[in-house]
Amino acid sequence: MEVSQSTNTKLQLQWHLASEKRLPGFIDMSTLEVVQGGGTLWVSPEPILRLSDISNAARANSGENFLYLTVKVSSRSGLQSDTGAHLRDLLAFMLNGKIVYVAILVAPLSQQMIVRIGPDGISEEQAEDIMQAVRDGGGSK
Repeated sequence: MEVSQSTNTKLQLQWHLASEKRLPGFIDMSTLEVVQGGGTLWVSPEPILRLSDISNAARANSGENFLYLTVKVSSRSGLQSDTGAHLRDLLAFMLNGKIVYVAILVAPLSQQMIVRIGPDGISEEQAEDIMQAVRDGGGSK
């Protein structure tokens, strides 16, 4: 899968709809290490959210291991529509062209994305890289 890259940063950050079932136009990602136990994972070719859709990135102040990403106002309605139509489906979080983890959509997303840091999420270094990319304008459109 070819993923687009922001011209302002080398960091690629994208969310793609995903499925364990083959869907028209989706790409087979089953050969990736993130798909454990011999499972199958199909990913939409176009992301529903990119680094350029993020206006702010911050760690939780309460000591929880989460990174909070604020979605730009201009990207919110499309994100809410895309995710609302796919409740209980999968969402693949991709960093630098690789799937880092897969989550289940339990509610439509619009204003904020929450990314787990630590086990089954991104590393501390990846969290710092994302925050720096947003500060450096990687989130600019």
